[in-house]
Amino acid sequence: TGGTGGVHRGASLTMDVSADLHELSRTPALVVSAGIKSILDVKSTLEVLETLGVPVASYRTDEFPAFFSPESGVRSPWRVHDATEVAEAYIAARELGMNRGMLLAVPNSDPA
Repeated sequence: TGGTGGVHRGASLTMDVSADLHELSRTPALVVSAGIKSILDVKSTLEVLETLGVPVASYRTDEFPAFFSPESGVRSPWRVHDATEVAEAYIAARELGMNRGMLLAVPNSDPA
């Protein structure tokens, strides 16, 4: 996917949170995206995903990408170095009975 949905800025007033987050918490799928959409609150989105028990990682970066930008100013919860590490983590979660998704953010190497 392009950008992942998430918590909208000002969600404390509007409660505007994308259904993407809840779907990731109940669907065992590995979702690869360019990060959380830059118009959203990246930090709050990562906090909600943590609360929902969704593993989140960034590919070869310590900073969580923001869709069009490889930088968001928010530290990634986990950095993975290669596809083997991603696959091993996803398989291990299944073997542990974690029936939820995993989000892998791959920074856009050619930002607009």
